[in-house]
Amino acid sequence: MKIKNTLSHIWKLTICGIAYFIGMAISGALLPMIGLQAPEAPAGTDANTIALWFFLGSILIALTLSFVSRRLRANWLVRTVILAELVWVLGTVGMVIESFFFMTTGAVSSILSASFTMLNFLLPSLFLSATVAALFRPDPQLGSCLQCLQNFFSARRFLDWLWRITIVLMAYPLTYFVFGLIVQPYIKDFYTAGQFELTIPTWGQMIPLQLGRSLLFLIVCLPVVVWWGGSRRRLCLALGFSIFLLTAFMAVITSYWFPWQMRLFHGLELLADALVYAGVLTWLFAPGEDIQAWQDHPSPGVIPISQ
Repeated sequence: MKIKNTLSHIWKLTICGIAYFIGMAISGALLPMIGLQAPEAPAGTDANTIALWFFLGSILIALTLSFVSRRLRANWLVRTVILAELVWVLGTVGMVIESFFFMTTGAVSSILSASFTMLNFLLPSLFLSATVAALFRPDPQLGSCLQCLQNFFSARRFLDWLWRITIVLMAYPLTYFVFGLIVQPYIKDFYTAGQFELTIPTWGQMIPLQLGRSLLFLIVCLPVVVWWGGSRRRLCLALGFSIFLLTAFMAVITSYWFPWQMRLFHGLELLADALVYAGVLTWLFAPGEDIQAWQDHPSPGVIPISQ
């Protein structure tokens, strides 16, 4: 039975990777028609090798998203939208915005180049997410929550939402800077020397940048919490590893030309960021058993106090 399940996962994940590449092929053909041209690849890279890493990376992303898709109490369309937001915003938009300040490479050398890069990954993200949602369906016993969004926001009072949102908006920048300072001694020389088209932004640039990324993270991660149909521990792990692989997709996984030290320490940094952020998000927003029961069977006029 285990061998059968493993083989089933392998072919499903392979199809997800193929779907991602189909989306890339279509994007590559359509974007020049609207006047956007592909930027130059990083110096010393090979297109075929980059393509291979993108294929392997898309399979890893599909693997982590499969655990999310199987616990969402929603139909195929809703799950596709939730997963696509995660993939595109965290894996592409957020990383392109950050790279605009940390790199001088062709993909982010100008507004037009950055726009091409972000739009180029929109269809692949959608195709990948739709395929994951179709192949990794939730247990029918979870059911479908048609009023999840309304029930979720009705479960807490305004002031309760206010302090929770404030904390979570601060959580990602704080973890980003703390773990970034920890790994800084191991990677700083690559930035100060300007190697691999890298540069160092100022604190005045980094603070608003990470606050903006934190808002994006909250917007796309909160729907996972809203429609989640599993334990808080599973939510923390599934969301944490998904965030890690999505934020590491461009910076670590597919950037094969970076030295191993950069990929290793940046990878550890991003893993710590993702797990801590997912833990904070779960702690603040994932409903306890009392609120979960009310969300499934809300009583008119009764608003439970948050845990």
